[in-house]
Amino acid sequence: MSPFPRRSAPAWLAVAAFFALGVARLHADLDSLNVKKMGRTVSRYRDDVLQVVIGYKHAQHHLDSRWILLETCLSATGSQPVEIYREDVVLFGPDGTRMPLPSQKKMAQGIPDLSRMLLQARATRDPLGGYFPGCYREERLGFFAVPGEGIVFDQVTVDRETLAWGHLFFESPKGRFEPGIYTLVMENKVAHVRLPLALGIDGTLERTK
Repeated sequence: MSPFPRRSAPAWLAVAAFFALGVARLHADLDSLNVKKMGRTVSRYRDDVLQVVIGYKHAQHHLDSRWILLETCLSATGSQPVEIYREDVVLFGPDGTRMPLPSQKKMAQGIPDLSRMLLQARATRDPLGGYFPGCYREERLGFFAVPGEGIVFDQVTVDRETLAWGHLFFESPKGRFEPGIYTLVMENKVAHVRLPLALGIDGTLERTK
């Protein structure tokens, strides 16, 4: 006789299906022609709507922290402007943990020494602007700001000639970030970005080239 009650079978099947779906989606993201690894800690997503380039060198060296930052550049690739709202941006962990983009208030409370963190990131950052040769206007990606030093916005609009640059902050509910493949998602009616990021993993992911 099985040690598990008969009624447990559907739950086990649901869990198995969930993880199988997660693995399938991960493989699809890595195999996507829209994804390209540009350097050791730089990855790009590009389709006919948006180009998003993420630098994650600082995050790579601070996975034991509760908070990480991702240096982010984005621009539209089509003829129409694209709007991205705070609630459109989510980071998924290797196990499927969902980490939405937090509010400015939550970030400021969670990172009391934000200026120091940004200074560290600036000292080690990868240059990302060169991946947007057609952009001659630049604006701040204003989801976050050092308290008292800037205005915060919950939305950004980009077109083919405008590059938005800034930092995205994420908090791990586990208190740290486990090494693995994370997926940055920007999803709304127009944008469908799914960009895999290899955090804490040495070497390159061949399928993203």
